[in-house]
Amino acid sequence: MLAIKALPELPLTEVLDLALQAGLLVHLSGGDTDRAADTMRRIALALGAARADTVVSSLNIGMTIERGTERDTAFRRAPHVGANFANLSAIQRLLDELEAGQLDVIALRNALDHIARRKPFHSRTLMALLIGLSCGAFAALFGGDFAAVLITTLGGTLGVAVRFLLLAHGFKPVVFAICASFTALLVVGLLRSLTATPDAALAASVLFLIPGVPLINGASDMLAANYLNGMVRLTMSAMIVIGIAIGVSIALRFVG
Repeated sequence: MLAIKALPELPLTEVLDLALQAGLLVHLSGGDTDRAADTMRRIALALGAARADTVVSSLNIGMTIERGTERDTAFRRAPHVGANFANLSAIQRLLDELEAGQLDVIALRNALDHIARRKPFHSRTLMALLIGLSCGAFAALFGGDFAAVLITTLGGTLGVAVRFLLLAHGFKPVVFAICASFTALLVVGLLRSLTATPDAALAASVLFLIPGVPLINGASDMLAANYLNGMVRLTMSAMIVIGIAIGVSIALRFVG
C-alpha cells in the first residue's frame, strides 16, 4: 500500500493556477459544467485551500480560493474545442491520486503540462478514413448495398478532411458544418448511380457532423440547473444542425 504524502503549503497563486489549468483542460476536452467546476474545486482543496468557489461559462472559467485571511481570484478564457475522452480520463486519475496523497505538486504540474501538450494518438488522415468508414457502416445499417457503403465511406472521408482543414484555420462550427456536409453529400450524390440504394448513402454521408457531445452536455447542464451553459451548448448544436441542412440543400441542388 502506498504511503500518504503530506503536501507542502503552496502559495494561493500556485494553487489557483493548477486548479484553473486542470479545469481548462476538462472544459476544452468536452467535460460538462459540473465536471469542470468539480475538478477545479477538488484540486484546490487537495492543495490546501480552505474554500473554493468556481464559475464556468461557455467562454471563461474562474475561481476564488481562500485560506485563512488570504484570498485570490483568477479567470481563464476557455473557448469550446471538442471532445477528448483520453484527457478527461487522465485528469480524473490525477485527481484521484492527488486526493489519495499519491501525487506531489511537481508531478501534478508535469502531468497537466504533458496532457496539454500531447498530440492525438492517430493522424488526421487515419481519423478521417475511420470516420468515413463509420459513415459507411451506417449506410449498411440503413439497408444500403456494398456500393452504397463504398461511396458513403468516400464521401464521409472527404467531408471529414474538409472539416479538419477548416478547424485548423479557426473557422466556426456553422461554417465547417456547411462546407463538410456539402462536400460529403456532393461526392455521394455524383456517384449515386453506382448503387441501387442511394437514399441510404445520402442519409449516412453527413452523420459524422451530428454534435453528439454538445447535445449530451447541454442536456446534462439543463438537468443540473446550469441553464445558461446548457442553452449555449444546445444553441451551438442547433447551429451545427442548421449548417448541415444548408450544406445538404446546396449539394442537392447540384446533384438533383
